[in-house]
Amino acid sequence: MARLLPILLVCLLVATACRNAPAAEREMLRREVETVQPDQRDALRRRLRLSLLGEGTQRPDIDPHMRASSAQGLGNLAEAEDHDVLLEALGGSLADENPLVRMECAIALGKLQYSGKGDERRKTVIAALRDRLAYQRDETGRLFEREFTVRVAMVNSLVQIGTRSSASALHDVASRLANDLESETASINADAGDKGLLDRSLEGLRLLTGQSVASVQENRRKSDEITPHLAWWANRISEMPEG
Repeated sequence: MARLLPILLVCLLVATACRNAPAAEREMLRREVETVQPDQRDALRRRLRLSLLGEGTQRPDIDPHMRASSAQGLGNLAEAEDHDVLLEALGGSLADENPLVRMECAIALGKLQYSGKGDERRKTVIAALRDRLAYQRDETGRLFEREFTVRVAMVNSLVQIGTRSSASALHDVASRLANDLESETASINADAGDKGLLDRSLEGLRLLTGQSVASVQENRRKSDEITPHLAWWANRISEMPEG
């Protein structure tokens, strides 16, 4: 037994190190993103992109937590050029199978720094988030993305981008969700999270348009149907500055 004790201790230390290694690597990556020097940013972004999505014969990182940290890192570096890999991992043909990774991609898209309202990359991101939330469905009419945390992150990023185009996208999302919840034929495609997501979308519209809680509640009380309320929101969006 005495001879076995050192071996058991070594095995325990190795197992502990293996278990803690991913957390330590993620913390190291987070610090590297926070402290990266300007002349090293592009090289770091390249590593993060490869970790998240891979390229050619290089596969993405096998650990989903590292892929999620890579997406988070790209968001914190905030380079708009990285919108392509984030969108791909979120909902493209190479969409990540892990919802944590997709959620971090969605969050990162809201952090990117675009050159202005006319930035085509910003327009692409808004349209892609809208489509993933409202229109990209299978042959039965169910949305491809059903993970609630991922969908909320996409809504939050539209709010974070914060323009009239984002508000219009959220209005489209809210309209489709309302249809799924209320239509007899479409209700089979709704689930328990859709009501919460609809509420979050409407709250996002309130934040983007600057409406007070009282004014929103007053309009909502005017009808049991949500369609007039959505029309009211369309008018509020039309009052926003272009862009």
